[in-house]
Amino acid sequence: MQGRDVPVEELDVAIVGAGPVGATLAALASSAGFSIALFEARPAPAADARTLALSDASRALLEEAGAWPAEVATPITSIHISQRGGPGRTLITASEQGLPALGYTLPFARLQQALDARIAARGIPVRYGHACEEISLEPEAAVLRFSSGTHARARLLVLADGGANARRIPGISFHEKDYEQAAVVGLVACDRAHAGRAYERFTPEGPVALLPVGSGFALVWTSSPLESSRRLAMDEAAFLEELQECFGDRAGRFVSLSGRASFPLKLRAVNAPIALRTAFVGNAAQALHPIAGQGLNLGLRDAAALAAILSQGRREAIGGREMLDAYRAARRKDSSRGIAFTDFLVSAFADARRFPTWGRGLGLVALDLFPPARRLLAERMIHGTPAP
Repeated sequence: MQGRDVPVEELDVAIVGAGPVGATLAALASSAGFSIALFEARPAPAADARTLALSDASRALLEEAGAWPAEVATPITSIHISQRGGPGRTLITASEQGLPALGYTLPFARLQQALDARIAARGIPVRYGHACEEISLEPEAAVLRFSSGTHARARLLVLADGGANARRIPGISFHEKDYEQAAVVGLVACDRAHAGRAYERFTPEGPVALLPVGSGFALVWTSSPLESSRRLAMDEAAFLEELQECFGDRAGRFVSLSGRASFPLKLRAVNAPIALRTAFVGNAAQALHPIAGQGLNLGLRDAAALAAILSQGRREAIGGREMLDAYRAARRKDSSRGIAFTDFLVSAFADARRFPTWGRGLGLVALDLFPPARRLLAERMIHGTPAP
């Protein structure tokens, strides 16, 4: 694979993808004393304007990693859930869970900066401008060739990128589902303080979410690709008027909008989270609909599980069959149930043929009347499914 005169970087762990999941894995595993490096196709850290929604469990994980930017995190203390055109609503609160917050929102860029600073302090290099061009999996190591002309050889390869490199791995395939939906996102301001409350409103077109960020809200408005394109092109006043009609006045009056963008919504899940000398985490393992905010939280739990297994093992065991089987077992329930739960919600609240409005309303009323059911739902959304 490599030429005779090309130096090869010898590593215990090579992580392809230096975004939040890959960087969290590096930060959590850094105390084990293994040689770790991250490889990133982008020439520099991402200048990403997105707002992230993280569960309280993810906050705890990032605190453990030494990379929680508390100064820019907005706590979510309650979630109001309703549906348009039908009965039923429920309210999930942090106090009922015995927590200061159910979750938090924060800027992607600030989280990435905190993680970058942490892994730099731990002496872990990030090789920017290193797009992976070839992967060779051998019994004793994974060998990588990058666009920079350099090579790396690692006991364990971790793919933490968007999933493209996973398709290079023999035997790896993806289950994919196009929801035929797109999300319009942006930041909206209201004439009323949010008091830490998030809103999830289900409509026949798809869910509309408002997440408290600073003094305003991050909006995620799901509909058909055609409707999303139309809304993306609307002037601000018309957009806000249509949003008000859809959402009602439960959050107040919408007064301004900024940073509109749109992206398609699909499910993609890898057929196995491991291969020879390889583990998949984050978006390389699964990409989800944003309806329940599970995507990044699930990826961070991937990173935490793999870091824990790495930290408990010996250098010679890194990337071996026993270690990889332990990772697969640790993630099997949580990953499969997180994917199934998200997919079910998309179907339950967007397909009136399968779940009529009154049926969804009964479900919301049941949640509102039975605190144990509400607490169980919140527990699963915050912590996922425990490993066996």
